[in-house]
Amino acid sequence: MNAMEKVAWTELLVSVVAVATATSLYPWLGNQAASAFALMALVTLGAVFLRRRGNVVVVDERDRQIATAATRTATATAWMSLLVVLAVASLWSNYREQHAVSTAFLNWLIWTQFALIFGVRGFVAVVAYRRQPHAA
Repeated sequence: MNAMEKVAWTELLVSVVAVATATSLYPWLGNQAASAFALMALVTLGAVFLRRRGNVVVVDERDRQIATAATRTATATAWMSLLVVLAVASLWSNYREQHAVSTAFLNWLIWTQFALIFGVRGFVAVVAYRRQPHAA
């Protein structure tokens, strides 16, 4: 497993753990459970895998290509889901004649989108690495 695959696994696991923790704390803490998304800061631990180790190449062209494709897919997924959720929330609030969306909902939406970006990015990268033939 190379360094970028370890980064991808870190992003995937941290985002899943953050969403699972926030979701599981919601029954007890209510909207304050969104503070569990602070676990997303652990995504920065992926930089540990990218340290230079002597003359060894840490990231090559294949790694950059996989990272670029994963970032594109994650960004597109997050934007499309954000647009759909905002449209549905807007229509729902108009249907209920509230004409407003709560700030708590928007807070959860922002953090969920943040986790979605890193989760999809990590997932796409892991799948891409696992489908690659390994060098002999």
